[in-house]
Amino acid sequence: MKRIGITLAIFIMLYFGVEQVSFSQSVYSFTIDEAQQFAFEHNYNLLNSEKDVEIARNKVKEYLSFGFPQLDASIVLNNYLSRPTFILPEGSFGPDSPEQKIQFGTKYNAYGQFVLNQIIFDGRYLLGIQACKKLLIKKQKDHQKNQLDIKEEVAKAYYTVLITEKNETILDTTLLAVNNMLDETREIYKSGFAEDTDVDQLELIVADLEAAVIFSKNNTELAYSYLKFILGLQLNDSIVLKDDINDLLSKVNHTALITQAFNYNQNINYKILKVQEELAVAKLKVEQTEYLPAISAFFSYQTQAQRNQFDLLNKKGQWFPTSILGFEMSIPLWSSGTRSAKVQQAKLNLDKVQISDEQLRKGLTIQANTAKSEFYNAYLYHLNKSKSLKTAEKIYRKTAIKYREGISSSMDLLQAHNQFLTTESEYILSIMKLMETKLTLEKLLTNF
Repeated sequence: MKRIGITLAIFIMLYFGVEQVSFSQSVYSFTIDEAQQFAFEHNYNLLNSEKDVEIARNKVKEYLSFGFPQLDASIVLNNYLSRPTFILPEGSFGPDSPEQKIQFGTKYNAYGQFVLNQIIFDGRYLLGIQACKKLLIKKQKDHQKNQLDIKEEVAKAYYTVLITEKNETILDTTLLAVNNMLDETREIYKSGFAEDTDVDQLELIVADLEAAVIFSKNNTELAYSYLKFILGLQLNDSIVLKDDINDLLSKVNHTALITQAFNYNQNINYKILKVQEELAVAKLKVEQTEYLPAISAFFSYQTQAQRNQFDLLNKKGQWFPTSILGFEMSIPLWSSGTRSAKVQQAKLNLDKVQISDEQLRKGLTIQANTAKSEFYNAYLYHLNKSKSLKTAEKIYRKTAIKYREGISSSMDLLQAHNQFLTTESEYILSIMKLMETKLTLEKLLTNF
């Protein structure tokens, strides 16, 4: 069972170190399905993933707004502490006029302005909207993938808790039986019908079992802590698991999983790649539109006042309006190869995605076949270890009976005991391997 605990230990210690202490405690009760659903709403990674979807959704709104009228206003007040000086060359006011230095304007100037802009045609804008929408779809697919990943992680953590608890129960039961046997042997030894080595052998077995029980309890605590973290719970919250590992094992339909057809088109990773391909196509089209002109319209209204006294709010003062209605066409002529290079880059990125498409299709098919094979091997291995555990337990019990009757030695009992514990450990690991390979296969076969 060392592997189960060690894989969680470092992560849990880090989690303990950053977790804030809370004095309130809540008790939660979950089946495995309920735990997965709870994680969908409270897991930290999924909460961030939902924010990414919302950001992408608002990004679409932001880009769409560029195509609607844009109205800006400005108000400017100038106080010329020293007005600008202009030099007029000789002869400006007649053949004999000397060079003149003059100042124009008033001390105070103010103006207010409204500018209205509207895109009439811009290929980058139209195709950019499509690209933003594709980005939103990709973020939604990424969120679905994250949900699938968290569903698998919750199931693994849930199974780990059940398996460590089952291992703990087996060890507790074994320890109780050996302690009883040790007490009996001590009494027999006092009566002179047993050797001190028999007591020593049993004490050694008890010591090993006690250490194994402590280690198993620690693993169970670590497994619970990791499950809490995945679910988004506080460290001091309590969890009650409704499902039993034996019930979950009985529901494993190995035939249905192995015979279920794999369709890479429905795989979430492949769907994400197809959205990436659509994004690459949109990016290429956007770069190609850089060769097209862009047309926009604008309307500007400005009113201006000029004063030598600061009486800009005086109603009797005069303001001079200016209004402009105009159209602008931006025509790309020559970029020294910049636009061409961007188009070529977009084409190459599209080529890369299409190469990845073929690679992923083949890879997913291989993964599915491998996952089915590993799951079936794990299933057969578990069946074998289930039989082995029953046999080892039977041998251990018979040896214990023979030991009490004086037929078997303490060495025989120790050997049977070690054989039973080794088989029990292999059985526990076979359960974990079976459930892990089941989750991997189910994840690949999940259709979206």
